[in-house]
Amino acid sequence: MSVFEKVKAHISAGTVITDYGVKVGKNGMACCPFHNDKHPSMKVDEKHYHCFGCGAHGDAISFVAQMEGLSNYDAACKIIKDYGLPIETNHGGSEMAREAYHNKKVQESRVISVKKQFNKWVDDKIHELKECEALIEEAKESILRTDPREEIISNGFAYMVHKETMIGYWLDILCMEDEADKRSLFLEEREEVSRIAANIKRAGNEILGRSWKCVG
Repeated sequence: MSVFEKVKAHISAGTVITDYGVKVGKNGMACCPFHNDKHPSMKVDEKHYHCFGCGAHGDAISFVAQMEGLSNYDAACKIIKDYGLPIETNHGGSEMAREAYHNKKVQESRVISVKKQFNKWVDDKIHELKECEALIEEAKESILRTDPREEIISNGFAYMVHKETMIGYWLDILCMEDEADKRSLFLEEREEVSRIAANIKRAGNEILGRSWKCVG
């Protein structure tokens, strides 16, 4: 059995691809990292991946090779070291080379961890902002069922209506735009996003007569 066959017998393409920060849905679809994929077009299973958009296709080894710019053999050796697989290779090297490799791996792990945290922030904020949109609509409907004059002069309701466009704008970025735009929003406005979302939820719950616990 070749080193390639041994690697693929020990670890699946889906595991490797997920560990590289690619979010795979329950249906096995993911946004392809090899082109500007805004909608999931890459199918991932235990053995292979295939992108219906750019045509990228392969297994765990070829995925790492393409992501890292390595030969298939070097990619196989990288997987063996990354996952501590019990597979012998001909890769040797001096202590300095091993230390450099270790440092590179630490940095790669840090990058993957940060990317996972960023993806979680995006998912969480999409959910939170959609909740805000729904709360604004619910507050409007509540006002229509009562005396509009009482609520229109409410600072809370005025605030919600004023920020409705901003909520929609942020949702468009998080749901539709590319990674660069999402990163810019995260780096430059994440505190503002959280602050406004919290204020909308507070105002909406007050208008609807629900209890609201202020945190922070």
